[in-house]
Amino acid sequence: MLKTRAAILEKYEKALFIDEITIPDPGPDQVIVKMYASGICGSQLIDINNRNRTQPALLGHEGTGCIVQAGENVKHVKEGDDVLISWMPYGADERTEYLQWCNISWNKENIQTVIFTWAEHAIMHSQFVSKMDSRINKYTASIIGCAGIAGYGTVMNTVKIHPGQSTVVWGVGGLGVLAVNAAKNCGSNPIIAVDIEDRRLEFSKRFGTTHSINANNSDPVEQIHEITGGGADYVFDMVGKAEIMEQTILASRSGIPGHSEGGTVVLTGFPKGVSKLNSRSILMGQRTYKGSRGGACIPDRDFPLFYKAEKAGDLELEAAVTERYKLEEINEAVDRLQENKILGRAIIEIA
Repeated sequence: MLKTRAAILEKYEKALFIDEITIPDPGPDQVIVKMYASGICGSQLIDINNRNRTQPALLGHEGTGCIVQAGENVKHVKEGDDVLISWMPYGADERTEYLQWCNISWNKENIQTVIFTWAEHAIMHSQFVSKMDSRINKYTASIIGCAGIAGYGTVMNTVKIHPGQSTVVWGVGGLGVLAVNAAKNCGSNPIIAVDIEDRRLEFSKRFGTTHSINANNSDPVEQIHEITGGGADYVFDMVGKAEIMEQTILASRSGIPGHSEGGTVVLTGFPKGVSKLNSRSILMGQRTYKGSRGGACIPDRDFPLFYKAEKAGDLELEAAVTERYKLEEINEAVDRLQENKILGRAIIEIA
């Protein structure tokens, strides 16, 4: 057993606090990781604000660290390896087998969790870790496991953007700016960012945005049609709100039956509420509407490509990480996330 410290959510909508937890010895397929850093994903607010979530709870699902213990069945990493942690399992074809509960002891209570990273050490199934390139920055790489795969990975894996084709990224937070980054690398032009905050729109220019639309100030669909001359080839919805899901279809280019296909809309943001999609526009415009969970990434296939892109200066992780916190400062980070004040992605630097 290993005693360590972690950020604990004791009750929903309450401040987290740092306390000692006890991690059991790893099972045959598990690893214990000494954490270097963790990304702070906006989806964690769903857990923090959810009265129905089992509590107490441990949070975080992307990060970097070093293997300190590994079970006997673990083959792709070993003790002493630097690893990247992602909620998307390593090379998994059938992912349900990796959702094994880990039992963590805290204050005479048992906390059941599958994966957590807001801690000094973490235990998880080995399929949530992959060996990390030693040349990459161990702190900024901590956002690859969620923001990287959902932002950059979605563009690279779910569509084939050709130079000169138009792209819209709807929502340019931590995921969105990396989607813009990927679209630029594909040669897309124009690249249109849509958001409701001017500071985010301005920030996205750093990653390749050519046009910006504040959806609070004008009709984004109308503006997109004006910029592209009839609708975008690709629209990436990084938000998932019902009204935006409906707008993205209309923002994509309509095809001509028998002559050309319409544009493609990719939903990456976790859906919020029930949306009534305009199926007639999809059918008559020969448009494609598809979902992308985790950018359709397979870590053992894609992470080496991410490392290569980062070393070449094509994947701008350093620019995407805009705020850094210590584990003891987690509530300050969560508060800024709740208030929508974080540009790009924030991380916790642990060791």
